[in-house]
Amino acid sequence: MPYFYDTFMGHRRNQWLRSIHAVEAQVNGTWHRGDINQKKIDGDTLVIMATFPTLDSTACTITASRIIDVRGEVAAYQQRVIEKVSGQGTMVKLTIPIYEVTA
Repeated sequence: MPYFYDTFMGHRRNQWLRSIHAVEAQVNGTWHRGDINQKKIDGDTLVIMATFPTLDSTACTITASRIIDVRGEVAAYQQRVIEKVSGQGTMVKLTIPIYEVTA
């Protein structure tokens, strides 16, 4: 049986979602800020979709992504290599599960 009530966990997920301000992608050591197109809660998971129109006309290698919170701090960071050709759009979908694990 979980310790936290479902309503409490729902409020915490909403709080996390509100605290996400930006998604950024790293190309050649430079961080590019994307446009957050969607932020939602799907069950126990935060789903954030961001596009990067400034990278559309560029062939590049994305080497990392990160989430910036409303205070301007890096909340999450992940290294991942994504090769992209010129003319190809760039969309990042982040799925972040937030749930209680009971022992």
